[in-house]
Amino acid sequence: MLKYLKLKNIRSYEDLEIHFKNGVTVISGINGSGKSSLLEACFTGLFGSRTLTKDFTITDIVRKGATKASVLLEFEQNGNVYSMEQVFRNDPESGRASNTRSVLKVNGQIFTDQAKRTYDSILSLLRMDEEAFRNCVYIRQGEIDVLINAKPADRQRMIDDLLQIGKLEDYRERAGSARIGVGRHQRDTERHIKEVKNEISEIEGKGPVDNLNRLLTEASHLKEQHTTVIKNRDKARSYIDELRSKLGEYEQLTLQKKSTDAQIKELNIKRKEAFESINSSTSSIQSLRSHINELKQSVSSIKEQMGWHGEVEQMLVHAEKQERVQQNDLNDTKQKKALHEQNIENTDRTLRQLLSQIQDVNDSLENGLKKKEDIAVQIEKLQVSLKDAQAEKSNMTGEIESLGFTTKKLSGLEDIIELVQTQQKSLHGDRMKLLTKEEEISKRINKSKQLIDQGKCPTCGQDLHGSAMHETILSDKEHLASLKNELVAISKKEEEFDLKMEQLKQIKAVSKRMEDCDDLIRSSSETIDMYQKRLLDHVSRIDDDNKRLNEAVSLKQKMMADVTQQKEQEQLLQEAVSISIKKHAEALKKLDLAKEAQQKYIKSESERKDIEKLEERIQSDQEKIGLLDQQIIDGKQRLSEIDKKMGGIDAGSLKSLLQQYGEALGKIESESRYLEERMAEAMKQIGMVEKEIERLSRLQQELRSLQYRSDFLGAVYRDAEELESMYMRIRAELRARNVGALDALINEIFGFMYSNNAYSHVQLDPEYNLTIFGKDGTPLEPKLLSGGERAIFNLVLRCAIYRLLSMAMNGTAKGSPLPPLIMDEPTVFLDRGHVQQLIQLIDRMRDFGVAQIIIVSHDEALIDSADHLFHVEKDPITNTSSITAL
Repeated sequence: MLKYLKLKNIRSYEDLEIHFKNGVTVISGINGSGKSSLLEACFTGLFGSRTLTKDFTITDIVRKGATKASVLLEFEQNGNVYSMEQVFRNDPESGRASNTRSVLKVNGQIFTDQAKRTYDSILSLLRMDEEAFRNCVYIRQGEIDVLINAKPADRQRMIDDLLQIGKLEDYRERAGSARIGVGRHQRDTERHIKEVKNEISEIEGKGPVDNLNRLLTEASHLKEQHTTVIKNRDKARSYIDELRSKLGEYEQLTLQKKSTDAQIKELNIKRKEAFESINSSTSSIQSLRSHINELKQSVSSIKEQMGWHGEVEQMLVHAEKQERVQQNDLNDTKQKKALHEQNIENTDRTLRQLLSQIQDVNDSLENGLKKKEDIAVQIEKLQVSLKDAQAEKSNMTGEIESLGFTTKKLSGLEDIIELVQTQQKSLHGDRMKLLTKEEEISKRINKSKQLIDQGKCPTCGQDLHGSAMHETILSDKEHLASLKNELVAISKKEEEFDLKMEQLKQIKAVSKRMEDCDDLIRSSSETIDMYQKRLLDHVSRIDDDNKRLNEAVSLKQKMMADVTQQKEQEQLLQEAVSISIKKHAEALKKLDLAKEAQQKYIKSESERKDIEKLEERIQSDQEKIGLLDQQIIDGKQRLSEIDKKMGGIDAGSLKSLLQQYGEALGKIESESRYLEERMAEAMKQIGMVEKEIERLSRLQQELRSLQYRSDFLGAVYRDAEELESMYMRIRAELRARNVGALDALINEIFGFMYSNNAYSHVQLDPEYNLTIFGKDGTPLEPKLLSGGERAIFNLVLRCAIYRLLSMAMNGTAKGSPLPPLIMDEPTVFLDRGHVQQLIQLIDRMRDFGVAQIIIVSHDEALIDSADHLFHVEKDPITNTSSITAL
């Protein structure tokens, strides 16, 4: 049983709390007010985001502009109180939303807080998923006849799931899939066994053991031959190395002799270069001494020109100091002049801005005066229009009173019109019923004319006068006359209501014009107030503009006097700059002469140091010549020693012997490679034979394993086949049992609902196909019934399933308490007769044990029959729904 619902930012509900009680609860309100959203919130509270689709997502649940939303649903089952909390988060910028929290509590204690576990717990608790809940408990708007219109296979699946036997089909399918999979593995294993046996026969036919013994003997013989060849090869290589060593020693001495000859020649060349370097340095020293004398004379001339008697460095420092002083004076004078020019420019710019400001103020004054006059004219026009509207409204008030109405009743005009229209529809329906009865009675009277002419009763053969049929004909005539009188009375009432409706339409038209006048009066008053405020603003702005204009004119006169004084001072600053430029030029000229003297002095000092370096180089070259003479003598002595060592070696004989032994070594190595190749081939064949023997052992082991696997898979296949057959048999037995029980329950409730109708009973076959039979035995498919009859018949079917579920849970005919029945707008497309049948069926379901029924509807008959009533309203400005208990 549902107990409590709390919503935060769900659809049009910002914050809502509602308590549910047992009995029939009706939630009413106009279309679009948010009634259905309450039922959808209960559905989503139980099953979370699994109730949503790609066309109706979490972002559609969360209230527009909100980032977080939640549903808290409490319900009671088997004496325990459960609460489901679903929390959603939404990012309006990215459009992403998610179900961030899903918590199930039992008697106030958290049972699970993980979405998948919470969902599984609800399925176990309710014994149905969201689809079964929708097919059994929650009849959504437009889905009241979903079981009737479903395809036979879908209806079979729906009812099997509701009766908890659909799982047996899932188990049978799993067993069948397992059987097919095991069979496939068994066939693969048998094929693999055949392949392994063929490969074993092929390997055994080659005689791998005999081949291995033969190859091992051949490899041992080749190894002995190869050992002998290796010993001969090592001896040849040793003698060749000795010959190469002696020949290398001879070649090394030859290279040393050539190197020593080259060194002696190089030393003689360096000795000659050293003598040439001494002559060149002596000549350079004489040239540098002459140039130094010229530089000293030039520096003395510059000192005399500048009138300086001290050192050159001090003269340069003095000239630089004088230049900096003149440069600083020149920069200061230019800076003062630039600053003064900037002040003049700023003053000119400010003056131009002031003139522009004066012009703007003048324009503003002129514009303000013009707007002031325009606003005064507009206020005068609006006041005239306001008086006209008030007069027109007074005339319309008199017009409404002349129609027999008052302005105080205008607020309920729509309700009165709706009431009159309802009465018109009711009278029209009554008239159509009377016309139908009149037509039926007239037909019966016409059929009886022939009997009246004969004077006999066709059924009993007796005189017609005084018989039952004669009395029936007289009664029909009296009834026909009564019906005509009733039709005349109804026609008069319809004419009265037509006149009244026409009068109400005239009043509505006048009311609409009055509303327009009220809007015009309100708009005109508001506009006058607005214009009067604007008029005061413009007057205040004109006073401010006059003050600003006087201040600007005064400031303009003062600034023009400042500009004249600044221009006179600018001329004096220009003359000071010219004098500073001349002084700075003279200081720069003296600085250039001082720098020239310094450069020549530095040059003379540098050349003096060069003379010292050249003198040092001459001394170094002389020492180098003595060293080279000693090295030449040592080289000639080494040549004599090398000639003595080379005299005892015959290079030609050594090369001849080396060639002979090299040819013999080549033959030995060729024979060695041949033997190695034969040994490698033998070892390769040995390895291949050993792999075949190893492969044969593995295949024999694999064959035994595959035979064990084949026997095991055969046993599993037989078990799966037997299990599949068992599930199919149990499912068929349960379905047959449930079909019989459900057929009896359907007919019990169907008989109650259609006891005075044209239908006799309903038949439910083993595939859950439904057939309705008329009183005359004519079969009819439920989907061919009218819309209202289909809806009622679907509720009959659901009620029967309810009772069967209850008996299955409790094991008795009485059953256990049934879950609540939730219906969203069940009276859509139902006429009054079918609405009354719906109310009777609801009462019947309460008798069967449905303790709580929640209905969303605006039908007055359902509202009147409710135990508890809630009314939903939506604020059109904030788009927020609220609910009130009535």
